[in-house]
Amino acid sequence: MKIAARWTERLVQCLFTFFACLSLCLTSSRTSAQAQPSQLASSKPARTHSDSALAALLQSASDQNRLPRDLLSYTANVETEIAIVLRREEGTETVVSLEQIAGTARWTRAGTFEQHLTGQRSQQLSVSVSALTFLNQAWLSPTLYGNRLRTRVSDQSNRNGRRPVRAGASRSDTVQIIHPLAVDRDRYYAYSRGDTLVTLSSGARRIPIVRVHVEPRADLNDSVTIFVGDMDLDASRGTLVRLRGHFVRVRDLKGSRFGFKLADAIAYLDFENAEREAKYWLPTVQRIELQISAPVLGEGRYIVRIVTRFPTMAVNDTTLDSATIARTDSMRTVLRRRLTYASSDSMVKYADWNYALGAITGGMHSDDFNDIAPDRLRPTGKPRFDIAAARAADVVHYNRIEGLYTGMGAKLSLRDLAPGVIVRGNVGWAWTEKTVRGRISIDRTRGLWSTTARAGRSLDITNDFRNVLDSGATLGALGSNDPYDYVDRKSASVGIARASFARRASLRLDYGVADDRYEPTRLEHGLFGSGTFAPNRGVDEGSYRRFATTVEWHPNVNAEAVQPGYSARAYYERGDGTLTYQRAEFRVVAREIKGPFTWIVRGDAGEVFGRDIPPQQLFELGRGQNLPGYDNKEFAGSRAAVLRTNVLYTSPFFRNPIRLSRRIWIPAVAPGLSAGIQSGWTDARTDAARASISRLGQTTDSLGITRDISRVTDGVRATTSFGLRFFSGAIFAGWARAIDHPAKWKFVISGGRTL
Repeated sequence: MKIAARWTERLVQCLFTFFACLSLCLTSSRTSAQAQPSQLASSKPARTHSDSALAALLQSASDQNRLPRDLLSYTANVETEIAIVLRREEGTETVVSLEQIAGTARWTRAGTFEQHLTGQRSQQLSVSVSALTFLNQAWLSPTLYGNRLRTRVSDQSNRNGRRPVRAGASRSDTVQIIHPLAVDRDRYYAYSRGDTLVTLSSGARRIPIVRVHVEPRADLNDSVTIFVGDMDLDASRGTLVRLRGHFVRVRDLKGSRFGFKLADAIAYLDFENAEREAKYWLPTVQRIELQISAPVLGEGRYIVRIVTRFPTMAVNDTTLDSATIARTDSMRTVLRRRLTYASSDSMVKYADWNYALGAITGGMHSDDFNDIAPDRLRPTGKPRFDIAAARAADVVHYNRIEGLYTGMGAKLSLRDLAPGVIVRGNVGWAWTEKTVRGRISIDRTRGLWSTTARAGRSLDITNDFRNVLDSGATLGALGSNDPYDYVDRKSASVGIARASFARRASLRLDYGVADDRYEPTRLEHGLFGSGTFAPNRGVDEGSYRRFATTVEWHPNVNAEAVQPGYSARAYYERGDGTLTYQRAEFRVVAREIKGPFTWIVRGDAGEVFGRDIPPQQLFELGRGQNLPGYDNKEFAGSRAAVLRTNVLYTSPFFRNPIRLSRRIWIPAVAPGLSAGIQSGWTDARTDAARASISRLGQTTDSLGITRDISRVTDGVRATTSFGLRFFSGAIFAGWARAIDHPAKWKFVISGGRTL
């Protein structure tokens, strides 16, 4: 058993070490080891900025960035929120896990820093380990003062005692980063000055804030780790207000304008200071964000967003003797950070939260760092070509029509040659269907406006009211489960879109031509499983001109994720030609967290109308389409509505995260009561709608009677569920039954936050 437990621990450790080391190398940034000016002056730096005013500002900021002689300590209340986010290729983000941690942070000039955790709560879309698994050391940066920042070492073995420290080696658990305000900064950095960003008020004093951009020197060859990004400085006194960018090893900067990367991990930081006691600039907000992507496999990203706020802080709450102050004046003392935990009972009972769950990371987006991103993601620079697909499905997918599909994609960013213009393309081969499919597009983005021209051939899914994480049938189809229907579509279009400030809303218009064709099911079953595939449903073939418009409000909020908030979407589409129709859809989503209660509701409604309604435009509902308890796509109609709601109460029992080993944590069992209703309705009020339902397909029963494979609901169909949810709501165990007709209760176990 001990051997099995040890290997389990190692497996989980391997899964998290890759991004844990990168994220924590930022989170542990701290002030340390300020070398003496006499030691650093021997490098004889050559200044790379000719602006005398900028040089004076940097010199003043460097002088002010020494640790103040009378700053002895502070104790702060802190709250951290860790969001695990999936970013789709179009930029929409879905929060799949939220974890909030409360505690205190205590720093002293003597070289000690301790984070003490006093409370924890979370909500998750599916069962996974707790963030405490990879945040297993103090992750905050106590100050930004000094000539060197410090980052946590990536070698995990020294901390657990399995590898002894060499005699004479430093016992520091960090490595150094060249501070952009170090006295030897000109040896490593080039600077450019921006405009005054804003003027802050602090009592009677006005504080002008100037942004300085920091880049490595072009001739830098030292084997060091440096900072790339922006500094916001108090221009009146030269103090550091904000540090925003990322750390990078110099050798990693030597890239080309041709990119082929299987995986990419970038760790950003955004540290803001606030003026305390009218003379010390100390932390107020610290954001660390790890963005992991595989460009070859798609432009989506996996994001770990760690944001900490310091709502209150007591400065100089410790008395130090003169010998300690003298010894630490040069800041040569190496900080050893500690992470401690309150008792289980205390953490369970903690209720003094300053922020609602989801409020700390709410409104943030991965695009916030685009202007300081590495070259591959930056919108400016020389033209760049990358082997990169827009979606993972452009590289590989599997369904009953195409069988296995494999392809590749490429992207040409014109950048400074044509600002905002990106040319994308992908091409692939469906091995069973023996068909080439692909797409080419040209996008131009300027400010909040974007225009697009695209053309291609695709196998489009006709299912309705899908959730944002529904990416198709690949995994299910491999196991002989493919609940989708498809239309072979050739199309060309132009579009224009306008996003609002902070991505709160968006508007998109598209106009083009399309041609729909039917494709039959070519596989009897998947590679695994004993089921058989159903025939692909009927499609009216023909070409048409297509106009579509989409309006979205809060597009990053959706019912299937865990980020609280409200959202709405309105969609209208019109086709004119061989196929003629009009289609309208509307969706609203609300998700609220009030103490132990979570309330979720999603409503969808739509109508399609026309003289001859194409079957591929009808609305279909059933077991896999928001009506559990019925057959797949049992119902269809030209009008449809779906309403789903769920209420979850999390009990006060077993709410402490579970520590399986020294490093592995899982979320609290946190049992809670869950009650939900899923209801749907379809109608076909015209002869055209009823004829279209018949063209979806027909079947013959055991008595030899032929009937349509789908029908209208004849009123509202509804099911209800009641039971328990565990692990922050990720697992449901309970009973469900239809309530639109007499039925028995059925025991149900399901994963994920399905409504």
